[in-house]
Amino acid sequence: MITTKIKNKSLIKVLAIISVAIVPFLQSQNATYAHTSSSQVTVTASSLNVREAADISSSIINHVHLGDTFEVIQKRNNWDQIKLSSNQTGWVSNAYLTPAENKEAIVEAPSLNVRAKPSLFSSDVGYLKFGTKITIQMEHDGWAKMVAPSGVSGWVNKDYITKDKSGNQPAISSSPSQKTTSVITDKKSLPKSTESSANQSIDKTAQNTKNVQNGQEPLKGKIIVLDPGHGGKDNGATSYVGTHEKTLTLETAKIVEQKLEKAGANVIMTRSDDTFIPLEQRAAIANQNHADAFISFHYNCSNDPSVHGITDFYYNKSKDSDLASDILNEVIKITNLNNLGMRFDNLSVLRNNLRPSTLIELGFLSSKQDDPIVESSAYREEVAQGVYLGLLDYFSK
Repeated sequence: MITTKIKNKSLIKVLAIISVAIVPFLQSQNATYAHTSSSQVTVTASSLNVREAADISSSIINHVHLGDTFEVIQKRNNWDQIKLSSNQTGWVSNAYLTPAENKEAIVEAPSLNVRAKPSLFSSDVGYLKFGTKITIQMEHDGWAKMVAPSGVSGWVNKDYITKDKSGNQPAISSSPSQKTTSVITDKKSLPKSTESSANQSIDKTAQNTKNVQNGQEPLKGKIIVLDPGHGGKDNGATSYVGTHEKTLTLETAKIVEQKLEKAGANVIMTRSDDTFIPLEQRAAIANQNHADAFISFHYNCSNDPSVHGITDFYYNKSKDSDLASDILNEVIKITNLNNLGMRFDNLSVLRNNLRPSTLIELGFLSSKQDDPIVESSAYREEVAQGVYLGLLDYFSK
């Protein structure tokens, strides 16, 4: 009887010791695999791979994009498991996620464009009336990703909304609409007025002092060849989040094309879709069309992840260096990225080009400092403005 009691006491002590050892272990496991079903996150990369498991080598099952907001199911190390709109679940790197803001705001414009992407060049998906209360999920480079009570969601210019601190402002129901002759604006000039100036769609680049001084005359009639690097079977470099260089170069060149055409230039694209164009043919397009300028767009990559910044290249110093330096200087001023300078390089699209030409590397996809910036649509707009101003400098001389 006494022996049995002693054994029972010994067993209790052993179990107590085991429990003390196991509890911290279980707590650490719960921290690693913590369920956070109530939290929401927003994507900060232009395109982010969704993988089957929390592993960089796992299969890619989907992609999500800048401003997309998702419920987090669980976390595992540097990965979050999210629930997609199709009820599919997958894992994404949380380096490119931020907690969803979900802040209330009020529309202060007579009528405010809702855009598909955070860009003045993006298509409209609807508009919001003055006084509409919206929920902001994310802010990015002067834009806010939001959802309205009607269900319409997209990006609006932050200058035309005011965050609701009191929560007492009345909400006005709004509905998505096709383009109409209503007052549509992205910039806040007269938010509560019906004066005629509010009827104008304002592009902030029109307010640039240098544009006013130089005008657009230097670009009128100029033949400018834009060369989006890579394409088709040639992906170019690939970023941390799986974006191919060929995609970014094409998107960048298209925005530059729009800006230059508005200034009266005749723009020729070496490719306008995901097509492979041989290097010799790219230079030949400039030669055959007697181009006044040829610009090849690329994004860089390095084995050293600490290397970051913008550089551009020339082949014939007397023919190319002015164009290269003018464009590089203005792009650096607008983007504020690290200036790696202008360099000579024996590149085919420059070597075989009889026209003034340059190849610009717009940041490193291999750099965690550059990549989140250069993959944003706002960055491509800044590049386009820099190229535009650089060409104004070049043709004004």
